[in-house]
Amino acid sequence: MKLSHLGLTAFYECARTLNMTQAARQLGLTQSALSQRLAQLEEEVSTTLFIRDSKGLILTETGERMLRFSEMNAGLEEELLRDLKGKKGELAGNLRIAGFSSIMRSMIIPALAPLLRKHPAIHLSFLSYEMAELPQVLSSSRADYVITDYEMNKRGISQEILGYEEYVVIESSRLETPEDIYLDHGPEDNATEAFFSAQGKIPPYRRSFMGDVYGIILGVEEGLGRAVMSRHLVEENRKVKILRGFKSYKRPITLHYYERPFETELSRRVRAELKKSI
Repeated sequence: MKLSHLGLTAFYECARTLNMTQAARQLGLTQSALSQRLAQLEEEVSTTLFIRDSKGLILTETGERMLRFSEMNAGLEEELLRDLKGKKGELAGNLRIAGFSSIMRSMIIPALAPLLRKHPAIHLSFLSYEMAELPQVLSSSRADYVITDYEMNKRGISQEILGYEEYVVIESSRLETPEDIYLDHGPEDNATEAFFSAQGKIPPYRRSFMGDVYGIILGVEEGLGRAVMSRHLVEENRKVKILRGFKSYKRPITLHYYERPFETELSRRVRAELKKSI
C-alpha cells in the first residue's frame, strides 16, 4: 500500500494548524476538497487521524504518529533539495525544543546560539513549559525535542543525558528572611520536596508560589522566603546567598525525542551542540 501524496500534504497542513479553514487557505483548496482528501487518507490507513470538535481539530494517537512521520519526511525532503541545489553543508530547517524554564534561557539558548549565528537559515523555536506538561508536549508533537530533569523511560522514545543540574538552598543576602517559607513555581513544583527528601528529612515549611524560576529568584532577593534553586542561576547573584550544610542534590538534564529511522543533518548537529555545551 502506498499513501496518497495529496492526502499526506492535506494531513500535514491540518495537523500543523489544527484548523480546517486555515489549512484549506494555505493549500488553496475549498474546505470540502480538503475534507475529501483527509477522508481518503483515513480510509487508506483504516483509522481516524483527527477528532473534530467545536474548537477545531484534535490529533488521535495514530494522527500523532502520522504527524511525526510527516515532519521527518518534510525535513529530509528539504535537506535533499538543498543538496541538489549545491548547498550541501549549509544547514536549514525548522526544529522545536521544549523544556523547563530554569534551563531554557540560561543553558539551551546559549548552547545553540553559535550554530544559529553560523547558519541563519535555521529556524529554532524555544518553548518553556511546566515540568508536568512536557511528556504531553512531546507525544502531541508540539515539540521535536523535550528536555526534562528526569528520564521518561518510555518505549519508542530516545533519551540522552546532557548534564546535571545541581540544586541549592538560597535566601536574601540583604534582608531578613522567614526560614519556614519556601518559594516554588506553583502547586505542582516538587523541587523543594524532592530536595529535602534527598536530605533524609523534610522540615515543616509553608509554600508560596511565584509563577516561574525568575519570579522565585526575585522573591528571594526581596526576602519573601527561601528557595531550592539551580546553582548555576544564582552563583553570581550578590542579592542572594547559598546556605551551607546540605547534601549535594543533582537532577539529570535529559533530552527526549521519538526514535526515527532517518535523521536530518540539522537534528544531528543540534543534539551534538547540546551535548557539547551543557
